[in-house]
Amino acid sequence: MIDNFTFHNPGLVRRFGTLLVVGTAFVLLLLTLLLTSVARNGYASMDTQRAAIAQAEAATERQGNAGVGITFYESETPQLAQSQMQSDMQALADQNQVQLEVIRADQVEQLQGALRLTLTLNGVVAENQLGGFLESLASHDPMIVVDSIVLRRGRSSSQGIDDRPLAIQLKLSGFTPQ
Repeated sequence: MIDNFTFHNPGLVRRFGTLLVVGTAFVLLLLTLLLTSVARNGYASMDTQRAAIAQAEAATERQGNAGVGITFYESETPQLAQSQMQSDMQALADQNQVQLEVIRADQVEQLQGALRLTLTLNGVVAENQLGGFLESLASHDPMIVVDSIVLRRGRSSSQGIDDRPLAIQLKLSGFTPQ
């Protein structure tokens, strides 16, 4: 039986092999282009992060070179001073495109020679605006102290692009003389 076997289309094997080699080369070319695109996007995001780090370092240098001039909120009552602090924080948030949802005035605490005014801020900020907002807090006059900061990424988008805003919660302190 083996002697009676013949190919009906002997060129078919050669065409199939050629098609297999060309198809494999095409798939490898597509994978190379895809990986190159992903790498370029990664380098672009690294450049953005490096720029943000450089901006933060420059702000730190400017702040370090400035003289330390600690001033207090001056008002007739601690509650009025705390109200002024709330107004200042809302103005800073508006200036830096931070959307504050809640500003809560917490208890006024007595310290040695001063009263501590505390606020809790909850809001949303774009990641590229966060550094400017924190720099504004650091250079604010009267002095503001960031007691704690909690950042969390917002819900994911359907496009897969990570341009989601940051949910931010800040606990701040200001001071007024007794």
